[in-house]
Amino acid sequence: MTRQGFTLLELLTTLTVLSMLLLIGLPGFTQWIHSTRLEAATEALLAGVQLTRSSAVMRNQRVTMRNPGNWASGWEVFVDLDNNGARGGGEPLIVSRGAQAGIRVIANRPVRDYISFVGTGESRLAGAPLGGFQAGTLHVCALDGDSGYALILAPGGRMRMEKAGAEPCA
Repeated sequence: MTRQGFTLLELLTTLTVLSMLLLIGLPGFTQWIHSTRLEAATEALLAGVQLTRSSAVMRNQRVTMRNPGNWASGWEVFVDLDNNGARGGGEPLIVSRGAQAGIRVIANRPVRDYISFVGTGESRLAGAPLGGFQAGTLHVCALDGDSGYALILAPGGRMRMEKAGAEPCA
């Protein structure tokens, strides 16, 4: 009678090879997950800005995207009826998004609190029906990383995404 199966030595050899492959591959896989999350969070923020701009053009009135203190804490897009950059009780909410885990956002002064568009699709500072032009940069960085993405808002209202170096995120 012939017995079939693995010997203890064959099983231990297989487990050793498998564990070595995991030790080699796991750090790269973890880094890939972090970079994918960072890119997804950046694209979500970019999509929010694009939604704000298209809503302003579609409604032909000011629409604002505002954060509750930091862009990583989330944001809301609303019709800014009184042109002040803050959502009041009677101003309709278009969409809101919760906090983004594992990222931090560094914004320069013009876009620190809000991004607002008028009916022509131009980004404008709040405070007056048309206000001064608004342009700025949001740097989206991983909490444990030294690089990220830059979202750059042009005065005409277009925003572009590009890979940022280590300096803004350090």
